[in-house]
Amino acid sequence: MFEKFIWQISFLFIFLFLPESTAFCQSLNKILTGDNIVAGDVVTAAKWSDDKKSAFSFTFDDGFISHYENVRPILNQFNLKGTFYVMPAFLTESLPGIYRYGTWPMFQLMSLEGHEIGSHSMTHPHLLEMAIGDTTEEGTILYELFQSRQLINQRMPNQSCITFAYPFAEHNTVIDSLTSLFYESARADGNEPNSFSPSFNQWYSLSTIEVHFNEPRETPEDDLDELIFLQNWVDSSIANQTWGILLGHEVVPFDSLAGLFAAGTWHPYSNEWFIDLCEWMQTKSEDKDLWIETVANVTKYIKERDNFFYSVLTQKDSQIKINISDNLNDQIYNYPLTVFIKVPESWEYALLIQGEKLDTLRAIYHESGTRVMANIIPDGGIISLFKLSITGVEDFADNVLNEYKLYQNYPNPFNPETNIRFTISDFPEGISGYTSLIVYDVLGNEIAILVNEEKSAGTYEVNFNAKNLSSGVYIYMLRAASKILTRKMIVTK
Repeated sequence: MFEKFIWQISFLFIFLFLPESTAFCQSLNKILTGDNIVAGDVVTAAKWSDDKKSAFSFTFDDGFISHYENVRPILNQFNLKGTFYVMPAFLTESLPGIYRYGTWPMFQLMSLEGHEIGSHSMTHPHLLEMAIGDTTEEGTILYELFQSRQLINQRMPNQSCITFAYPFAEHNTVIDSLTSLFYESARADGNEPNSFSPSFNQWYSLSTIEVHFNEPRETPEDDLDELIFLQNWVDSSIANQTWGILLGHEVVPFDSLAGLFAAGTWHPYSNEWFIDLCEWMQTKSEDKDLWIETVANVTKYIKERDNFFYSVLTQKDSQIKINISDNLNDQIYNYPLTVFIKVPESWEYALLIQGEKLDTLRAIYHESGTRVMANIIPDGGIISLFKLSITGVEDFADNVLNEYKLYQNYPNPFNPETNIRFTISDFPEGISGYTSLIVYDVLGNEIAILVNEEKSAGTYEVNFNAKNLSSGVYIYMLRAASKILTRKMIVTK
């Protein structure tokens, strides 16, 4: 009884106060000017990552096998990332599974490749017909919201589950407020692109476009009008600098569509149609019109952009030091934020250092002053900028950028042996030369320690034998000084 009372009080507070207070805080943190969010004269943030004109996210619901077999390779072919909303209750360890749903290993691999695995609830119920309940009571809203996130987080150790898709797109203000307890944003329905700076209510009612195909669909050409419709919709979003989200379900070869129609599948895409779309999207991305990312990463970027602030620690002719923060949860909000930093007019290039990040930047001349564009992590450490000449850039590339490297293992995939090579530099004065190279499984369990000792500067190579391991994806991590580098490898048997 007491636990339910606490939930009711917490819910009442969130429902009555959180939306308005969040919007109030956002209004204090942002000043809109043209294409940028301005926090001051020295540092401004780009509206979208890499200063692209608009944002776009691919989303696919329900966790089907076709997401792994068809959507994944097409997205990977064009170096695009997608968000896949799964229902943990229907994912199995192996095939044959439940209905046409996929397996946990399928989505684990997709997660490691940079795709987002989000929550579509535990069992895809009608949330509007359920009691609020609590997180341990099956058949209640809180159980569906909380337990699905918990299971996804346990299975996807390399990312946090922070976005939700409402089953049947059904929700109301009560469900929105409950969802905000566990997720940073939630997708609903609607045909309009989303604002570049959503309010609280908009964050928990993200709009998405669905493509409904006219019948008959006898040849791939029959779907061209829907492709043109979506392209025009995206072009409109680009013109308005908004965030478009596409909702899809199953994707199969065109000659397999008839079988899905018979099963009552909801407006499936053909592989051929989706390839044409992705090819067009990739061109838009290369032309700087479209930033294509997962719902989670777009969510992170917007909230970092709308809440960042900075302080100038040092400002000299040859050096600038700045601290950029956002007062958000650093375990979640750690996506690179694109900023423009004002530098003296005499700078041609700049060396940027933030933690382990090293980058060379070209100065951009603008009527508002000379600036460099950089991708930084708010609360990721002091940002140091140093003036560089063209010669200095070349020296830097030769002597600094290659100091610490972890190379891709070879062969990869492998069975049972592979080689791992890494390079380390001289350790800074006062820093131990301790170096470790450790192999982990996708759940974060330590599998093998390959290096664990003091090392001097140089390039090293070690052999790893996986004869006792099962097929799958594994992670290897190099630690040297303050550097942490990771890569993945695949064991096949």
